[in-house]
Amino acid sequence: MEKWVALVLLLVFWKIREGFGVKAEEVTYDGRSLIIDGQRKILFSGSIHYPRSTPQMWPDLIAKAKQGGLDVIQTYVFWNLHEPQPGMYDFRGRYDLVGFIKEIQAQGLYICLRIGPFIQSEWKYGGFPFWLHDVPGIVYRTDNESFKFYMQNFTTKIVNMMKEEGLYASQGGPIILSQIENEYQNIQKAFGTAGSQYVQWAAKMAVGLNTGVPWVMCKQTDAPDPVINTCNGMRCGETFTGPNSPNKPALWTENWTSFYQVYGGLPYIRSAEDIAFHVTLFIARNGSYVNYYMYHGGTNFGRTASAYVITGYYDQAPLDEYGKQPKWGHLKQLHEVIKSCSTTLLQGVQRNFSLGQLQEGYVFEEEKGECVAFLKNNDRDNKVNTTSNRRIISPKQNFSSLDDWKQFQDVIPYFDNTSLRSDSLLEQMNTTKDKSDYLWFEYNLSCRKPTLSVQSAAHVAHAFINNTYIGGEHGNHDVKSFTLELPVTVNQGTNNLSILSAMVGLPDSGAFLERRFAGLISVELQCSEQESLNLTNSTWGYQVGLLGEQLQVYKKQNNSDIGWSQLGNIMEQLLIWYKTTFDTPEGDDPVVLDLSSMGKGEAWVNEQSIGRYWILFHDSKGNPSQSLYHVPRSFLKDTGNVLVLVEEGGGNPLVALSGNVSYDGRSLLIDGQRKLLISASIHYPRSVPAMWPGLVQTAKEGGVDVIETYVFWNGHELSPGNYYFGGRFDLVKFAKTVQQAGMYLILRIGPFVAAEWNFGGVPVWLHYVPGTVFRTYNQPFMIENEYGYYENFYKEDGKKYALWAAKMAVSQNTGVPWIMCQQWDAPDPVIDTCNSFYCDQFTPTSPNRPKIWTENWPGWFKTFGGRDPHRPAEDVAFSVARFFQKGGSVHNYYMYHGGTNFGRTAGGPFITTSYDYDAPVDEYGLPRLPKWGHLKELHRAIKLCEHVLLNGKSVNISLGPSVEADVYTDSSGACAAFISNVDDKNDKTVEFRNASYHLPAWSVSILPDCKNVVFNTAKVTSQTNVVAMIPESLQQSDKGVNSLKWDIVKEKPGIWGKADFVKNGFVDLINTTKDTTDYLWHTTSIFVSENEEFLKKGSKPVLLIESTGHALHAFVNQEYQGTGTGNGTHSPFSFKNPISLRAGKNEIALLCLTVGLQTAGPFYDFIGAGLTSVKIKGLKNGTIDLSSYAWTYKIGVQGEYLRLYQGNGLNNVNWTSTSEPQKMQPLTWYKAIVDAPPGDEPVGLDMLHMGKGLAWLNGEEIGRYWPRKSEFKSEDCVKECDYRGKFNPDKCDTGCGEPTQRWYHVPRSWFKPSGNILVLFEEKGGDPEKIKFVRRKVSGACALVAEDYPSVGLLSQGEDKIQNNKNVPFAHLTCPSNTRISAVKFASFGTPSGSCGSYLKGDCHDPNSSTIVEKACLNKNDCVIKLTEENFKTNLCPGLSRKLAVEAVCS
Repeated sequence: MEKWVALVLLLVFWKIREGFGVKAEEVTYDGRSLIIDGQRKILFSGSIHYPRSTPQMWPDLIAKAKQGGLDVIQTYVFWNLHEPQPGMYDFRGRYDLVGFIKEIQAQGLYICLRIGPFIQSEWKYGGFPFWLHDVPGIVYRTDNESFKFYMQNFTTKIVNMMKEEGLYASQGGPIILSQIENEYQNIQKAFGTAGSQYVQWAAKMAVGLNTGVPWVMCKQTDAPDPVINTCNGMRCGETFTGPNSPNKPALWTENWTSFYQVYGGLPYIRSAEDIAFHVTLFIARNGSYVNYYMYHGGTNFGRTASAYVITGYYDQAPLDEYGKQPKWGHLKQLHEVIKSCSTTLLQGVQRNFSLGQLQEGYVFEEEKGECVAFLKNNDRDNKVNTTSNRRIISPKQNFSSLDDWKQFQDVIPYFDNTSLRSDSLLEQMNTTKDKSDYLWFEYNLSCRKPTLSVQSAAHVAHAFINNTYIGGEHGNHDVKSFTLELPVTVNQGTNNLSILSAMVGLPDSGAFLERRFAGLISVELQCSEQESLNLTNSTWGYQVGLLGEQLQVYKKQNNSDIGWSQLGNIMEQLLIWYKTTFDTPEGDDPVVLDLSSMGKGEAWVNEQSIGRYWILFHDSKGNPSQSLYHVPRSFLKDTGNVLVLVEEGGGNPLVALSGNVSYDGRSLLIDGQRKLLISASIHYPRSVPAMWPGLVQTAKEGGVDVIETYVFWNGHELSPGNYYFGGRFDLVKFAKTVQQAGMYLILRIGPFVAAEWNFGGVPVWLHYVPGTVFRTYNQPFMIENEYGYYENFYKEDGKKYALWAAKMAVSQNTGVPWIMCQQWDAPDPVIDTCNSFYCDQFTPTSPNRPKIWTENWPGWFKTFGGRDPHRPAEDVAFSVARFFQKGGSVHNYYMYHGGTNFGRTAGGPFITTSYDYDAPVDEYGLPRLPKWGHLKELHRAIKLCEHVLLNGKSVNISLGPSVEADVYTDSSGACAAFISNVDDKNDKTVEFRNASYHLPAWSVSILPDCKNVVFNTAKVTSQTNVVAMIPESLQQSDKGVNSLKWDIVKEKPGIWGKADFVKNGFVDLINTTKDTTDYLWHTTSIFVSENEEFLKKGSKPVLLIESTGHALHAFVNQEYQGTGTGNGTHSPFSFKNPISLRAGKNEIALLCLTVGLQTAGPFYDFIGAGLTSVKIKGLKNGTIDLSSYAWTYKIGVQGEYLRLYQGNGLNNVNWTSTSEPQKMQPLTWYKAIVDAPPGDEPVGLDMLHMGKGLAWLNGEEIGRYWPRKSEFKSEDCVKECDYRGKFNPDKCDTGCGEPTQRWYHVPRSWFKPSGNILVLFEEKGGDPEKIKFVRRKVSGACALVAEDYPSVGLLSQGEDKIQNNKNVPFAHLTCPSNTRISAVKFASFGTPSGSCGSYLKGDCHDPNSSTIVEKACLNKNDCVIKLTEENFKTNLCPGLSRKLAVEAVCS
């Protein structure tokens, strides 16, 4: 926090003055202060709004205000609460204004009553009742007779009520000030002379009510006498020019102690020091009244908050929302000191003098010599550290049981059922009359494959077709209008379009408030390329509010009329009412409701609305603006409290997170129960939010319990203190997606992650913090992951750092265990874990810790120019089964879905943009079969053994060379066995418990009952998918153009704009760019004599370059000369190429570049890149060394600087259009406007014929493209991989001599139906006409199942125990949804050979195979073919192992 000033109050004479009594009979004022019963007063006041708390809270809040040194409580009067209908008044409960004032009086404090009755105050409609809107001819807050009538009527009502109770000071009561209007000067100009006339009228009307106390007008410099104009703001000591008359005192009616917060906005935190400074400065400059707005903000219960304002109000005030005291003490001390010298301040003479450039003094001196001095230091550069109270939230009750909840599904109306109709879009507020936040817009449409476009000036819109939700959008506090664009799937005939428009509070300020528009502005349907329908002036049906609101389902007396049902599937459902009961937490601490698992809606407790919630709307740091909601204890009963929620945004009332997580030497314990957990790594920024639910659900269907992710520091803290948690980096949204799927989350904060991510996840700016050395005991840097590999490199500091990191993590008090991967000296209570291809032999360093495998690598990453590694499903399953066989309890696949290194996030260097990892779920989100399916069956088999594995005792039994059984039994008689054969060549047959078992080499059999084999890791029964990349030519969005049009901009090689610097010799590439770009230009020039021999002979000199990495493109005299590059195992490289020189001056321009920064290794942050030598060989004078020449440098390329790929940057240059772009043009930007590919399959970009560069779609970073061919020879790769034996990344490689990455994933959610802007920057030259989109599609499925493959108990997808059925092997084929098996390409029962796509019949073949399979499968989405004698001739080829091979087509 910046300390703006240091201020000292110097008391030359100190005397504690006598206090004051609250009873006053006369209040006047002069130019110095208010005068109460003839005595000038310095008064400290605090705003506490009675309806923002409860009558039960009022005494304590007022008492704390008094203890804090306040003299006055200030409150608005809330017209729309008190007069909900004309002439109908309500002053009950929280609205008991008289009761509130009398409590203040009883505690000996004064009142400032701000009647307004316009108040703003972030209160709906600025405090006006909405019925006022319907008064004919009314215009608010101007010289309008209708408005003045109702305003005067209400003001008189309040004044007379106060008089009747004897509450004005002139009657001996506590009210010493009243306010009319509020901050009117902000809008006065909009009304011209009528505004000035209104000010005069309002002041005269108020004074004419004869209250006997002064009236004030805030921020109103033309306030007529005797009304006092006052200041509102944070710095009135600096900004207030004083009252408009020397006979009026300087009063500060609103000193904003923080500021209100809006949904999607960050809290404004104002320090106690800053508040105190400006209060003291105001007093030093002759101020005499300071009011803290707010002193207690409280809660916007119900629907009282204005537009986008959160339910909690001014939580950072001296008394927080719950009445606690974060800033209270510092201000209390200030008040005591100032009051101790108030006589001198009010009676003395003030003088001001300078003490320096930024320092000054204020002195008050009485004739008798008493003196007070204020010394002000306005130096804003010094820093001060401040402390504040820490709010501790102690969970008391989880609502995690399905049985605790009931639900009521709200009903989406149909057009035909609406009674309100209009031939245009109705304004929302005028239609709902503030009876509800919600208004349904209903329309019957007939349109083929429409795209819906809705423009709204409300706050939220949800669209439904035929009761099915299709999408939603919302605005924000600053930009309230928004557009919702959605492709729509419709039925034949008439379809019902329903749009639910929602307000999040009414507007609260501004001129002509009565004219403010909210609701839908326009609705359009694009039915086809030729047909567009504007529905704005069509016939719409309307329904105000939700059905549940009309039925008042939150009220007890209505429950018998409502069909509540048990909680069903809650995933992403909208418009559901939830109800549960709970007991009141013990004690007297404030009670809050944690709604962090919900989406958007409103909550009631015992029929009292605690307000709106909107968890899904995150701030710029990725957090909900409010997740904790105040439930006043006065709302509660001891038991049987009823909580009702209406959920609009698809939240989950079941809190999936456990209340208690601990561990013992066997496993993690969740709520006291040991758990065997299968985990899957899915990195949120390597996919997109639209993919997250599908990825998580696919993992869950694969038998996964836990999602694991790293946290990517450099994706979140872009510069020190500048955080980003939006889009792909919305960590909270990702975690909630996992939660809503009913799964657990392992959060690997690191924040060093390695992960083949740029710079290991550490922000590059950290490297330039003075004194920083990564990953050692070094004050600026303290983080961790896989540190055990490198600890010894840092010697004693490495050990100290590991201990510090563990202690720091545990001190965060998360309530869950912490782990350290590959950390053999992890201190208690941190758990050390294993990362490897095999972890069955891993043992934690303490017997009290469970055996956890945090990274089982089911594949491996790729590098540009490298090979394509694959790990067989059989070996992955073998490693997992061995881990659990040997006592493991938590296992994680790294990766389960690798995803995409979008933009420049890939590290390495040379890591490809694809991070597919040969994972169970591929880069595009499709299950990789058979790997995904084989592991799914493995998980089911292991889960059958869970209880006895975790709670039984184990015995290891040797069954011969390389074969062993681990047998688990418990006291109940349960038994499970894992039998393994670790021989990597030979199958084995063993005897176990009087039965014979055949084990293929390098396999594990699982026997959940110690009898029946339900799974063997080497026997893959899961189908294999046939996946095709279907090419789609780029389609121009402009249908009037016959061929694709490219817009082109060419960059000039070398320095663009102004050079960044000139230096003799070379600079480090990374230290210069600081990773703001991949690119750094180096240019110099040489002079070639016309007498050079090579000019005469036609030969060419040779350019010789040495570089530490990563790559470069060389240009001479603007012409491309070639590219040099390192690779993923060796970044340094040499470049040797003939170049064309001419007589005279020749410009050498080298574009040096990085391809991702180092991700790991000791002192990896000091590994540099860039040129070390540049020479030219073949000149008359021999070889010229240019290394020490003067080189001119420029960071980045110009198009990148101009942001030609995004938003307004697209217009920063003049593009040249052509339908026949030139080929092989280096340094060229390409732009095309294209349609989205048809269908809903994942999309890639085929860049086979391009060179190297970057790609964007609609401003989103696709990433680096580089179809660089693998440098390995064909013999370095395998045609078939033998799963047997230990795996390493080079064991089963493919792709030798082929492009390392041809296709680049473009998420579907980035596309619009048309008008998509594709931008490329090509570095070295390619053929853009050959660029295509591809659709990744499952086009077929294969199965290969033998008679001896286990299937006991696994045929039924829902089984959780073994059935004593005969083992009946079967083949199971499934096509993607919406497709069917259209043909059987191959079927053979007998001895077929080959693999999917190349099966061959063997010597033994059942001729009926195709007929049997076609009968079972044709025209079905999925089918099962059992290997029984009813289906096949099982007596064929006796003595041989018979199997069924099938290949089917999906279409």
